[in-house]
Amino acid sequence: MQKVKKAIIPAAGLGTRFLPITKALPKPMLPVLDKPNIQYICEELSSVGVEEIIIVVSPGSDVIEKHFGPAEDLEKRLLSDGKTKLYEIERETQKFNVRFAVQKEANGLAGAILCAEEYVKDEPFALLLGDELMYAGEGDTPCIKRLVDIFEQTGKSVIATMEVFGDDVSKYGNFGIKSEKDGVFEINQLLEKPSVNEALSNYALIGRYVLCGEVMAKLKTLKPRNNEIYLTDVLDELAAKGELLAALFDGVRYDVGDKAGYIKANVAYALRSKEIGEDIKEYIKELARQL
Repeated sequence: MQKVKKAIIPAAGLGTRFLPITKALPKPMLPVLDKPNIQYICEELSSVGVEEIIIVVSPGSDVIEKHFGPAEDLEKRLLSDGKTKLYEIERETQKFNVRFAVQKEANGLAGAILCAEEYVKDEPFALLLGDELMYAGEGDTPCIKRLVDIFEQTGKSVIATMEVFGDDVSKYGNFGIKSEKDGVFEINQLLEKPSVNEALSNYALIGRYVLCGEVMAKLKTLKPRNNEIYLTDVLDELAAKGELLAALFDGVRYDVGDKAGYIKANVAYALRSKEIGEDIKEYIKELARQL
């Protein structure tokens, strides 16, 4: 069975919901506590031994490359000041084997994936969307590891899923269920953000995927609709052939592409911090008394 050695992180979106900060700073670089979103995503991949991470950026997004690159002057200063702990924190950003691909045309998620074709070719790959953070606590299996394990056991493409209710069904991709066992669903149909009445189930597709190598070739054959090509079209084809799964996951998902979700993630990560967690807990208690 093929191993998953490559991962793609699309990071070329305009981030218009977070203007004006995203005018100069790419949304994946927005911090949650003291790390940018995109670093958490790279760290998630360390659980599966991915050998190469391809980050798809927009033209001029050199700040992301700078974050994962060397900083010799800063390192020298930290060492000369005896700040070895901070030096080690800075060096952690350089441990990832990262390549960059530029998405020159805003043609959607599938377009971003195709920008990484020269690195991925016909290999299976993980796909992690930068708008979502997946927290795995002690004893939890990281989301992407669960997906990679399922792919390597079955040879079938697999997407993370969670249960949603009411109007939230219309915010996500949705799927019909052919069968289910131990939190793994065989999908027979996909819908992109259906109405509540059209929904095939209460399960949403979220931003973690492990996809077979043929997906890249299939994307190249698609014709644009509304100036975009859609990954959903290829996934629906896989589902029709019984080659697509969805899996529930451990831990907590945070939608950091949404302002409220972004604030919730910052609060949650701050509360888990050994450095400031207790101070934040007391502050929240005081705020609650004022509500």
